[in-house]
Amino acid sequence: MVSAAEVQTKEGKCVLQESNGFDKDKVVQVEVGKVVKGTCKFYLSDFFGKKIINANIDIKNTADKPMHCHYYVAFFSESGELIGCAGQGSFSKEGLAAGEKTMLGSCLIPVPEGFHEKAVSYKITFYEDEKQIGKK
Repeated sequence: MVSAAEVQTKEGKCVLQESNGFDKDKVVQVEVGKVVKGTCKFYLSDFFGKKIINANIDIKNTADKPMHCHYYVAFFSESGELIGCAGQGSFSKEGLAAGEKTMLGSCLIPVPEGFHEKAVSYKITFYEDEKQIGKK
């Protein structure tokens, strides 16, 4: 069980490909979390006529009580230049109920044409806690 905020960071190389999100061969997947387990999914897709980096995360609270989390992801060029970033977290005062699953589906990153293919690495920070993230 988490008694104080847990933080996990991960980074790695990636090759982002066009996908609908269901073709595992075209989606970069990264697992995060200790109690709130998350599967990050990175790929390129069309969102209302815009080509985006889709960086959503499926989460599940494996604790026996409500938990909160917040997820941040950033994509970088070969030289370390920030291409784009997004973040989202549990959104209610109550948090994610024990055993509950959901998708944090607003981690959509539109970037100008020609920048999608420059995104060759990612960095993730994932927070989880019994309290709302950012609350004292």
